[in-house]
Amino acid sequence: MKKWKWLFFSLLIINVFFLIVATIMALMPSREREYSISQDIWEERELLGIITEKEDLNVLINNYLQKEFNNYTLNYEIRLTDFVEVYGSIKAFENELDISMDFEPEVQENGDILLKQKSLSVGKLSLPVRTFLKYVNNNYSLPDWVQINAKDESVYIALQELKMKNDLRVKLKKFNLERNDIQFTLISTKERG
Repeated sequence: MKKWKWLFFSLLIINVFFLIVATIMALMPSREREYSISQDIWEERELLGIITEKEDLNVLINNYLQKEFNNYTLNYEIRLTDFVEVYGSIKAFENELDISMDFEPEVQENGDILLKQKSLSVGKLSLPVRTFLKYVNNNYSLPDWVQINAKDESVYIALQELKMKNDLRVKLKKFNLERNDIQFTLISTKERG
């Protein structure tokens, strides 16, 4: 009798495992989305150089997120410490799940920023970064200037694509969080052509 129970539960566990694997594979996209930053040619004129600190930029970023993306289903907050920390919640399996992500920022030559994921946790559970980023990329509508690359475990913030009033754009110069050295420029842009 004990052998029968053991075999039954083993078969049940194997079936559940294959069901989970099949569900995850069904939710994965058939192709990875590549970075697709437009290659428009812009005439740039630097208007204002700004030097700030993490604390002030935290307030600015989160106020912007609250105003611009209040209707988005992805609820999150950004904190700048020695890393870019993202805290929030996502809806999955009919429940709100708390998420915590740490990114290491890299300023690109064009003034955009690449965030390389360092850690991820959902609740108290650590999950594979690629799987989670694919899930977010496939199930949530993000602004065009935010591009997730699950394969590289990164998020590309195309500041050049960020639409601001009066045709202004932001170009990041320095983003050293450990030294609290953050510098960017407001640029007036006009499309050539």
